[in-house]
Amino acid sequence: METAHLEEFVYLAETLNFKQAAEHFFVSRSVISRHLAALEDAVGAKLIERGGRSVKLTGEGEVFYRDARVILRDCASALEHVEEVRNTNANVVRIGYLRNAARPVIVYFVRYMQKKHPGLRLALSCMEYNELRRAIEDSTVDIAIGVNVSPEISRHYRSTHIYADRFFIVMSKDNPLAKTVSASGLRLTDIPNDKLLMPDSFVFSGLSEFIERLVARQHQDQQTRSSIREFYSDVDMLYLKVQAEDYVALSSGMNNSMFGDSLLIVPISDLDARFTVSAFYRDGLDSPAASMCRRGFEACRDVIKKRSLADPSKTPSARSAGFTFENFD
Repeated sequence: METAHLEEFVYLAETLNFKQAAEHFFVSRSVISRHLAALEDAVGAKLIERGGRSVKLTGEGEVFYRDARVILRDCASALEHVEEVRNTNANVVRIGYLRNAARPVIVYFVRYMQKKHPGLRLALSCMEYNELRRAIEDSTVDIAIGVNVSPEISRHYRSTHIYADRFFIVMSKDNPLAKTVSASGLRLTDIPNDKLLMPDSFVFSGLSEFIERLVARQHQDQQTRSSIREFYSDVDMLYLKVQAEDYVALSSGMNNSMFGDSLLIVPISDLDARFTVSAFYRDGLDSPAASMCRRGFEACRDVIKKRSLADPSKTPSARSAGFTFENFD
């Protein structure tokens, strides 16, 4: 599979115009068609349908288009990292991080590393969960900071625990279920099946599986529930559906900080919904670099722990606002 063919496919997927693609890449339309055929052979699926004057992506093509963009971005990023090393002769560590999970620590981790290990360069990439999982598996990042919900990742990679979090039930304050909340929270079994909002498995692959397992413990009619389920692909969509359409969702303590006082945030009373956020190290990562980063993550963890002991009621996201760089001295 050649990157040139991927670039042509991505352009075709966005324009749906063979003539325009040929002009853009300074080749003939027959060359574009030949390259597309070779790509489809490599993928093992039809990616683009042509009928008369119409051109459209197949279902497989739509899925592959999203992944192809990630592949091309990662290729470009890898070349940039090589160029950085060539120009600076510095030791570069590539770190991928999950936006919400890393929010309490990433700034302070970078500050710690700049102060304690200024000769170590950090190349940071913010990723969605499934991108981050692929990146550590494919060694396109050296360290992945994310939610520790995948048994495969936990078993196969060295890691440093950073902080603990848990899922809560979030709903509109006008939701009828709000009247049934007890002092201990709300049971997952009290949420109607057709009002439980779930994470999209394509965007949040491992996270989706983790929440699926939590829900499956409480709900037995899995097949019926799946047919009427609604999904969200980002936190903004979660907020919109919960606020405007009376859906109920599971959200981490980290995400809850973004909602402010606009949503009702309720503990789950009938199951253990705790999880951890960790830094995972790819196999073969240079030992000195890994040790330097490990100490940085441990310093962040110690700060979070101290803040938690000072005020146990605070969530990790609330505590992050109270971090000070002096804690790392």
